Amino acid sequence: PNDQIVRFDAGSATTRPAYRPFDDRTRSFVYGLQPRAIQGMLDFDYSCGRETPSVAAMIYPFGGHHIQKFYWGTKETLLPVYTSVAEAVSKHPDVDVVVNFASSR
Repeated sequence: PNDQIVRFDAGSATTRPAYRPFDDRTRSFVYGLQPRAIQGMLDFDYSCGRETPSVAAMIYPFGGHHIQKFYWGTKETLLPVYTSVAEAVSKHPDVDVVVNFASSR
């Protein structure tokens, strides 16, 4: 049912001083298919009392567009998976960090 899925809208781009690269409004993309790491980040965000998750979307160039289900506390949320950085950036202007899990091989 829809009442168990929490939705978060993309916010507007934020600015912060150069000496403070992260704050309580930092949002990120996760590059690579790492659902366990993302769930850990969301669990940490929720336990710290963040209003929105620090992960906005995943980027995985080797698969098609889809959504992935995660937990936000006791409810569920859906994160989009994009195939390119350009598409992800165009849909989430509030993101300012990329967590890279890409292999160097």
